[in-house]
Amino acid sequence: MKMTMQSVKYNRKLLVSVVILSAFVAMINQTVLSVAQPSIMESFDVNLSTVQWLSTGYSLIGGILIPVSAWMADTFNTKKLVSYSLAVFLIGSITAFISGSFPILLAGRLLQAIGAGVLSGLTMTILFSVYPKENRGTPTTLLGLVFGIAPAIGPTLGGFIVDNIGWHYIFGLVSPIVAITFLLSVFYMADVVPHKVTKLDWLSVLLSSAGFGGILYGASMVSDYGWLDARTLTTFIAGLCLVLLFIWRQLVISNPMLNLKVFTKENFSTSAIISAIAQISMVAVEFILPVYLQNARGLTATQSGLAVLPGAICMFILAPISGRLVEKNLGKQIIIFGITMMTISTLLLSFLSLTTPIWEIIGLYALRNVGLTFAMMPAGTMGMQHLTPDLISHGSAGNNVVRQVGAAIGTAILISVMQSQATNASPSNSLMKTNPAQFAHDMHLALVSGAHVSLLVATAIGFVGILVAFSLKKDHK
Repeated sequence: MKMTMQSVKYNRKLLVSVVILSAFVAMINQTVLSVAQPSIMESFDVNLSTVQWLSTGYSLIGGILIPVSAWMADTFNTKKLVSYSLAVFLIGSITAFISGSFPILLAGRLLQAIGAGVLSGLTMTILFSVYPKENRGTPTTLLGLVFGIAPAIGPTLGGFIVDNIGWHYIFGLVSPIVAITFLLSVFYMADVVPHKVTKLDWLSVLLSSAGFGGILYGASMVSDYGWLDARTLTTFIAGLCLVLLFIWRQLVISNPMLNLKVFTKENFSTSAIISAIAQISMVAVEFILPVYLQNARGLTATQSGLAVLPGAICMFILAPISGRLVEKNLGKQIIIFGITMMTISTLLLSFLSLTTPIWEIIGLYALRNVGLTFAMMPAGTMGMQHLTPDLISHGSAGNNVVRQVGAAIGTAILISVMQSQATNASPSNSLMKTNPAQFAHDMHLALVSGAHVSLLVATAIGFVGILVAFSLKKDHK
């Protein structure tokens, strides 16, 4: 079907500012909460598996919504989509801010996830629609800056808020930023994505929601029940079967909700896999490190946030360089370099102990972020580079789906490995009565042992990413 595009007047700089600020809000919303997890566990008397739902539930909703976002971008007014998504995000932020129980907090997070899920599907689509092909390193730079600024501000500011005001005010901080972004979207966002009028295939919606939702939910159950439990396997396998039916459905209908043709384009599938592996590394370390620093090493939330600040600053400084190198057709080289640095630093982090100098952990985290800067966003750009305008929204959605599902499964594996190893290495409860100090020390050792094994698994996943990166094709056009 023919794509239609109205002639729309807009200020590109202001429009892009709204898009980047929206992406920043979604990113800081994730990073600012990482250092608050121990405090939330204590506040509501919930365990690690339960508090994990604040992250996995977020991914679950995103995984369900992102496949639909391609059809939404093709069909609806871009400005209205962005504004409505930010409005839902704002309602979720306020709900989380006033929450007095864990279920209400989770409900607020899930509302945030609805807004963020649509925004995630739109971000790359909008940026690739307003920049010509020769300047498509610019989205890499801009999103790289977001990936640098948000982690720099999030954990540090979040830690300060947790230690001095209370974790609720993390959402009190996010809410005004979302409100400002919403107002800016009303004035400066425009309908810039080419449209085609197609009827939504509700069977595709049902299959994708139940399928991707089942896979993500099954992955989230791993930490509670293990991989071989009937509940986990049933949910996961049922989700996988429904996703296969969804894929088949997209291949046989005339106007698919998610056009899978994008996966046949040069570098797209390879880049999506690399993005997923980079996301696994990012989420795993940002989940494990605050728990290690606060629970095993006794750092405050503020100190824990400051420990990751230098690494985030590295991303902020290097993101523009990453974008320029992509424009100079050096994408493959920097992706190989980036994912190699990411893997090496993860391997070195796996040797942490109760006496590892904090400066060493800070340095290794910074090295890992250097790798992420040169791997994640350049891979996304290389994958989108050869897509025609009618496929950009589908490419953005397809890349996000692979990244979300891959990261959810990978993170579930890493957390289950960490918990299993920590449980096996834990001291007997009888020791708590006879020698409480020794019991506490041994519990810290068990946590470190779990982190050690989990990071080794993350390293192995990183090595797979290095091999995949070598199969990227350099653009000779």
